Parts: sequence; structure tokens; C-alpha cells
Amino acid sequence: MAFSDQLATRVRALLRSADHPSGAAGTAARWRADRDEWIDVLDPREPRELDESDIRRLIDFLSECGPSRASRRSVAEWSREVDSLVPELLFVGQGKAGL
Repeated sequence: MAFSDQLATRVRALLRSADHPSGAAGTAARWRADRDEWIDVLDPREPRELDESDIRRLIDFLSECGPSRASRRSVAEWSREVDSLVPELLFVGQGKAGL
């Protein structure tokens, strides 16, 4: 099962409003490069196949992110948004694995 355009757009919008949390591992520059790569991978104009491990890495990445100041989201709001996407992302990952 492929990522729907709608799901890809929602995840990309969330990634655009994300920031590298101050206590997170790694550098902010590396984090931005990883975020930009995910945004590119999820571009609906360039559909790409993601396997279950890719989906899990994306979930991990989203879980480790925090809201940017510009997003005007609280950490709790950010967590709720990520949590609301996880079941959909897992469903896509399971579809790829043939479950």
C-alpha cells in the first residue's frame, strides 16, 4: 500500500512545522538535513515506495521532533498530532509487509 497524497501532505506539513528540540541528540544542522530529506521523500509529485523500516524511522523521527516557535504549537499539541498520525503510518507500513 502506498502513501496517499493526503497522508504525505499532512506529514510534510507537520515536518515543516517541526524543530530540533534543544535536548535532542545530534546537531541542528544534521536534523534539518534529515527533515528536508523526509520532506523530499514524501513529495506526492515524486511518489516513492517506503518499506516498514522506513515508516518506523519516520515515526521515530517525528517522535523526537518538537514544534517550532513559528508553528505556535505547544509540546502537548505536537505530541497529539504525531500520535494521531502514527496509526495511519503503521497501517501503511503493514500494508507494505503484506499483513
